[in-house]
Amino acid sequence: MARRSSIQAVAPATRRGVFQLPDEGGSVSVRLNPIERTLLRLFIAHPEGIAADNLLRYWQELCRIYARESRYDEPNLREIALESLCAESKTVFYSNVCRIKQKFVAALGTRKAARYIIRRYPDGMYRTRATLAVPDG
Repeated sequence: MARRSSIQAVAPATRRGVFQLPDEGGSVSVRLNPIERTLLRLFIAHPEGIAADNLLRYWQELCRIYARESRYDEPNLREIALESLCAESKTVFYSNVCRIKQKFVAALGTRKAARYIIRRYPDGMYRTRATLAVPDG
């Protein structure tokens, strides 16, 4: 079985969007925007994987995570952002998966980043091997 690596959100509001990587000595951190954080947290919560075409099945969970991660107070604005993520074209989904990968590769290099990124597996499911060091509350 593949090794799973932990990821930890940094608590202080002044460091919003920053994830520390305890398995990398705790000195490495990656900053993600709200939609990237939402996507990463969704995939961390579903180690079994999610097919890109099935994102809408996770709508309520996406809404809950994004409400916590974004600065939008208005539900309509949050829904607009998530609708684009779940759109049939999957352009926003693929773009965000790519940006998450780029940020982890920039922080860790290709080999180490592989433990944290969301990637498509041969069964068509997208997964990350990352886990939360401190479970979501």
